[in-house]
Amino acid sequence: MSCKDCKDCECNEVKKFIESMDNTIPYTDETFSDKIIRTFPHDTPEHLLKWHWDEEDRDVYAVNKTDWKFQFDDQLPQQINSKLHIPKGVYHRIIKGTGDLRLLIYK
Repeated sequence: MSCKDCKDCECNEVKKFIESMDNTIPYTDETFSDKIIRTFPHDTPEHLLKWHWDEEDRDVYAVNKTDWKFQFDDQLPQQINSKLHIPKGVYHRIIKGTGDLRLLIYK
């Protein structure tokens, strides 16, 4: 079978394309005057953790001990166990671990 007949295709290209178009927000926010507590549930689908950049600088701290990771573009993933400064306009992503991820974000 060829990909023209995706109904029976096993290459998963259609699934990958559909997932890439999924703009579901993978977290919930609790907003306070100068900070946000952002929670990524343990069952977050990995395809929702996309590379992105922010429109303002952010300082991020893990609220709970976690094995989730953070990655800047062109750098190796790092543990989220101390303050992370994310400059505006710099591409980055979260890499899923186990359990929920709770972050304290200062803008």
